[in-house]
Amino acid sequence: MSKSLVLWVENEPERLKNFKRDVEEDGTIELVICKDAESAVRFLDDGIERISAAILDIESFINPDSEEETKTSFCRVRDCINRLEHRNKIEYFAFTGKGKYLADTKGFREEYSCEIFDKNYQSVEAAEYLQVLVDRHIIARISSKYKPAFELSEDIQRDLLQILMILENNEYRNASVYNMIRKVLDWVMEYCYDIGLSQIAFDGSNLADCSKFLGSPGMTGIVPVYIQRSFHSAVTVSNEGSHRLRIDQDTKDGVAPYLIRSTVFELLNILIWLKTLSTEKEEINERRRQTQAILETMRTRH
Repeated sequence: MSKSLVLWVENEPERLKNFKRDVEEDGTIELVICKDAESAVRFLDDGIERISAAILDIESFINPDSEEETKTSFCRVRDCINRLEHRNKIEYFAFTGKGKYLADTKGFREEYSCEIFDKNYQSVEAAEYLQVLVDRHIIARISSKYKPAFELSEDIQRDLLQILMILENNEYRNASVYNMIRKVLDWVMEYCYDIGLSQIAFDGSNLADCSKFLGSPGMTGIVPVYIQRSFHSAVTVSNEGSHRLRIDQDTKDGVAPYLIRSTVFELLNILIWLKTLSTEKEEINERRRQTQAILETMRTRH
């Protein structure tokens, strides 16, 4: 799994070893430390796309004895994050041990538009909040990157997000994804029937039969060949992968390092194409008449 990078502006990180350990303990987050505003701004300008959140110490700057300078420097980093949000929108919070900023946390939130935590007493809460920000950033990034696939229906968005998180994290041995893909395909087959694209009603166990109809030669005038092949591939792989057959084991053993990626892309092709089909009642009825005729021709030939 790839790590999420988090910018941490802190002039004395060695005094917060426990916080760093707690944040990085499970291997999903890596802290990138900058000891002053200047280096933090340079880092953001050079590669804000690489990070998922930021932790800002209010007095991690050139002259910590000057309150005016520290506030100005704190705002420089905050303003830089806001200025670069078109490249990568990230969230941040303040992490300080200075009581003068913690005495009125509500006022601080209103003035600086971010949460504030006490280094001395709230390191656990800060680490937990950071995880929330990172998770939220991952979700937003994935949703944006694969936006067309998410637009088909809210019913599958949660499952689709889980699938894409596995893809984005390069978990190429995570065979549990096949069950997730199959779950989305179950919904897809119900949807195909509802919009008149398929004449085979999905009953919970006939995924392959539904795919076979959609991939039949008579359907090429309605379903593009590449989508037919995507149906066949995604259904076959997810069916076998979810039943602990060879695909499952080969995935876990790393024998097929690109199989998850290719199968997910097949699924995305299907979802994006389905979005192009009209759901107007007249269009559905016409589509249903066409597919009924195709089914009758198939039965006659057999």
